[in-house]
Amino acid sequence: MKTLTYTKKDIVRRVSGEISVPQDEIKIIVDYVIATIRDILLEDQSNLRIEIRNFGVFEVKPTKAKPHARNPKTNQICNIPAHRKVSFKPGKHIKSEMMKEWKK
Repeated sequence: MKTLTYTKKDIVRRVSGEISVPQDEIKIIVDYVIATIRDILLEDQSNLRIEIRNFGVFEVKPTKAKPHARNPKTNQICNIPAHRKVSFKPGKHIKSEMMKEWKK
């Protein structure tokens, strides 16, 4: 099954068509929104949340170090240091729509 991929250009095109604003202006806005979210996620904080109402929550969470992790392909033992990861938790509306029965 082939995965359908949307890009930033597709988002700009949709928003531009929805609100009748030129794509050049929408592209600038989308670029700034994405850059701002990225900058906030990269702040030097161990626990961080970006809550966007009616959409979801981005969270930065610390992970523990794994001194005895194993590469399943080579069976080589390696050390993985503690780091941070980003997770996304969808909002109520997205979650309820995704939980509905889906037919191909």
